[in-house]
Amino acid sequence: MKRRSKLFWILLVSSLIALAGASFYFFFQNRGQQQGWGQRPGGAQNFGGPPQTSSRPRWNGPIPDPPKDRITYYKGLWSGNLVYPEEHSGLKLDLEKYKSWGVNIVNIAPGFEINSKGEVRYPPDFPTNEDLDARVGELATKFYKANIHLTMTVMVHYKEDFSKAGDWAGAPIEIPKEVVGQKGYLDKFNKVVEDMAKIAQKYHVEMFAPMNEPENIFGVKVASSWNQEILPKIRKNYQGKIFYKGDLHKGEGDDLNFKGYGVLGIMPYPAEPLTNIEALRRIIDSNMDKGLAWAKRDGVPEVVVAEHGFKGGNEMWPAENIGIVLEEGSKKLNGVFLSDPLPAVLKTSNGEQIVGEMKRWFLK
Repeated sequence: MKRRSKLFWILLVSSLIALAGASFYFFFQNRGQQQGWGQRPGGAQNFGGPPQTSSRPRWNGPIPDPPKDRITYYKGLWSGNLVYPEEHSGLKLDLEKYKSWGVNIVNIAPGFEINSKGEVRYPPDFPTNEDLDARVGELATKFYKANIHLTMTVMVHYKEDFSKAGDWAGAPIEIPKEVVGQKGYLDKFNKVVEDMAKIAQKYHVEMFAPMNEPENIFGVKVASSWNQEILPKIRKNYQGKIFYKGDLHKGEGDDLNFKGYGVLGIMPYPAEPLTNIEALRRIIDSNMDKGLAWAKRDGVPEVVVAEHGFKGGNEMWPAENIGIVLEEGSKKLNGVFLSDPLPAVLKTSNGEQIVGEMKRWFLK
């Protein structure tokens, strides 16, 4: 009996030692993985995927002071992909070029993936919040030295399953209604928005948009409630202008609430492109008037063209219709953000004419 008892205690002690050793091992293994691809204490986590693809050292400098010149009219560029390294975006940061065009503000757009479970992950080039924070700081330092302000817009790309192979992100698409309508589906994404609002505040970003075209990505029904629910989460972290960067050219603003936003962004181009220039002008004017009416209804102080110019592929709309948006925007709105012309476009006669239109209206 004593031998059995002794054996029992030996086995028990051995088991406890083995369990403690395993716990110790896994604890330190997990500590070493806390900054895995896309992992964050908050909304985004590590769901597998490629490692960081940029070998550039992380920027580490002082927080830059914003430009001293206050913006009275937004002469902007929508250049969301500038946030990514040149070797992936194909865009070279040329601040002298922007200054020569009369640009005073540029909109950058960090992107995230969300799956059918509401899980969110960061981009491979910036797999942690610290990496993305540093990138925005680096860009802010360069832009502010050139006396150009920054806007930041959060992008989200839907991918049903993170485990499936394929390129990261891709073109934004509408999240299925049966998915985005689930209770709590956007909770983790909301935490990411809060993280981005903190970065926007830290680096004196002029305007912050919590989502790019929420009415198109979430659908009008979800967007109409989400765009109000997210406001207090942003406001506790960011004191600048909150920007509703919409599309809205089909009149969706009739069913949305923009109260609490500082800037309303619209896209006044008609749903069906027109070749008749005067008819095009009338529709652009009408859509701008709708945006102004929505802003007045909900107490939004400023209205801008959120984005205009990109046609698809490597093409932009003809310079003549871009000129109409610039002209009518200068009469009615608080600013215009044009799509940053791609390098391939700038080499064409249309690209040269687009630059001429920008200079004509932005250098006034």
